[in-house]
Amino acid sequence: MVQVDTVQRGSLAERAGILPGDQIERVNGEKVRDVLDFHFRTAEDEIDLEVRRGSETLTVNVLPRGAGDLGVRLAPMKTRLCGNECVFCFIDQNPAGMRSTLYVKDEDYRLSFLHGNFVTLSNMKDWEIRRIVEQRLSPIYLSIHSMNRETRQRLIKSRIERDVRPILSYFAEHRITMHTQVVLVPGYNDGEDLRQTIRDLAAYYPRVESLAVVPLGMTDHRDGLERLDPVTPALAAATLRDAEEMQARFRAEWGCTWLYLADEWYRLLGRPVPPESHYDGFPQIENGIGMTRYFLNRLGRARRLFPEATKDGARKVTLVTGALFRPVLEAKIRAKLAATREPVEVQVVGVPNDFFGRSVTVAGLLVGRDILGALTAEGDLGDRVILPPATLNDDLKFLDDLSLHELESRLGVPVQVGFRDRRW
Repeated sequence: MVQVDTVQRGSLAERAGILPGDQIERVNGEKVRDVLDFHFRTAEDEIDLEVRRGSETLTVNVLPRGAGDLGVRLAPMKTRLCGNECVFCFIDQNPAGMRSTLYVKDEDYRLSFLHGNFVTLSNMKDWEIRRIVEQRLSPIYLSIHSMNRETRQRLIKSRIERDVRPILSYFAEHRITMHTQVVLVPGYNDGEDLRQTIRDLAAYYPRVESLAVVPLGMTDHRDGLERLDPVTPALAAATLRDAEEMQARFRAEWGCTWLYLADEWYRLLGRPVPPESHYDGFPQIENGIGMTRYFLNRLGRARRLFPEATKDGARKVTLVTGALFRPVLEAKIRAKLAATREPVEVQVVGVPNDFFGRSVTVAGLLVGRDILGALTAEGDLGDRVILPPATLNDDLKFLDDLSLHELESRLGVPVQVGFRDRRW
């Protein structure tokens, strides 16, 4: 069943007598297990709701007449947790003392459909696999890691070992779109294993619409965890070389790159990221695939970089980013300012990540205390500090729970979130 959290005033649900706290058990005689069931079952011209209100069970009739949304907000569904013990799991490498939600490992195919979370499929029941097809929960985002069954099990250490091939075939047969990823772990799924995984997944094209290869990420907090080797420049070069050969073939045959490497591969080798056409509309941008190119292209097309700052009288601004991206961002900013001739002096601060470890270089994992320390050491921050939006949650708190307000107060300078584009 699902519980009604709020009812919109004047909505179909309010006119039908639905109240906050009501528990909807069935729609048109069919059980409702969660929000997906509710929306799937209510896509009808006439709806009968079986509602439990206290000790009573009521039947409520609603006639949407094409109105769509009934006007109810349901209570959040309980997230299914991950039972795997992936050797590369980043959450297992979190330092102590963070807020509890940052230690939650989800493995929920519903969140894959709703929010693009990657799942391994290892905890799914057969009826749930059928449900994805029945309710057209497409696209879905899948963590494959290796198509070799033994290698995959070594990587994810699932409680129930499962062959993903029949599931991929079933989804492909029923036209479910899949986006896939591989987290590359040296000594496990690199080299020939990766090449074979790419070939095997390519066989499901176009239903497998994309494959992303992401390098292993390691923090300094791996006490008690399995020893892993980092991705070296030599391995990165070999991986990129193999990928580019396959990408050229896919683009010639299919007209798309299909196989994408995370931005970190290029940064590790000091190479520029590919052009925008390489990313085919950025199908996995939230996975770090093409984010650099997307941002740089938006930066290049902007007529002015700091119209708000100059309007407010700012003459010097400080941009914050991750350590690895700093040289790229600084060069692009200076070139753009030379073209726009804006009267703004810019300094770019690449913040080293002491919280997770210096090997973690992405801006989205910067914490408040590291940003505060780096900016304090800079001295003169000018008239404004600009942060990457990915460093903050919806409550405007960093991963270490330092608030934006506290950072601004301690710096003594106005702090702005976002520069030119929310994805930066």
